[in-house]
Amino acid sequence: MPANDEVIRTIAIAAFGGWNDAGTASSEALSHLMNTIGVDENAPTHTIDANGYVDFQINRPLIARDSEGQRRVTWPHTQIIPLLPHQGTRILLITGPEPSFNWTGYCEEILDRIDIEGCTLLVTLGALLADTPHTRPLPTTVTWSSHTPQVADANDYEGPIGIPTVLNDIAVEAGVGTLAVWVQVPNYVGQNPVPKAAWYLLTTLGRELDMQIPLGELDEDVRAWERGMDAMANEEEDIKHYIEQLESLRDATELPEASGERIASEFEQFLRSREDGKED
Repeated sequence: MPANDEVIRTIAIAAFGGWNDAGTASSEALSHLMNTIGVDENAPTHTIDANGYVDFQINRPLIARDSEGQRRVTWPHTQIIPLLPHQGTRILLITGPEPSFNWTGYCEEILDRIDIEGCTLLVTLGALLADTPHTRPLPTTVTWSSHTPQVADANDYEGPIGIPTVLNDIAVEAGVGTLAVWVQVPNYVGQNPVPKAAWYLLTTLGRELDMQIPLGELDEDVRAWERGMDAMANEEEDIKHYIEQLESLRDATELPEASGERIASEFEQFLRSREDGKED
């Protein structure tokens, strides 16, 4: 494995707040990477100005006191933040709200920047609400795309899309390979953060990139979140019943006899038995 300061590849990992960020899972995944791998203080952070892209009535600026006690306005700009080299990989994190206007121009600004930085792969993270129980593994979807025919897009989803999908599409047209990782978040969790979803994004990302991503205290955060969800379900009968229905549906679809391979195998055995009967 290469030393941490030996850079073999440069990749960009993007996540956007809003519609694509159920349970703030993708945003929390980026924050986790910043906190565990560390920001490269010797490399500049690039800013994409929110003006012209963001509706400030939807994503309002914030005001707060800085470390010196001065009141400062923070605008919802997009930041491209370099991390310290990690296992031979230089990572640029792209974080900001989903834009409201001029998506193509916004994506082209991102692609221009990662081209300058020499990125060979663009990764997008996303999370969506779905009918999935918190007591089971959260389903994840992985889609590799490339401008070459060797890598096929295995995602057959059709319907409304967010900025990660548009960014991936424009990147592929520009000759940049992409990886999209999405996780399903239980649709009864409300607006609360879901560390379990961030955990699945990060572990899936590490597997796909052949990289060890430090999880730190995230494992314990997941266990604490699950305990909290269990307690909530026990206090609210309707939610408890709904979760039990989701569990039954998930368990039924994951039984070996429900799998396509099992059905195909049994059908082949049936055909062979018929052929044997004819021979007899």
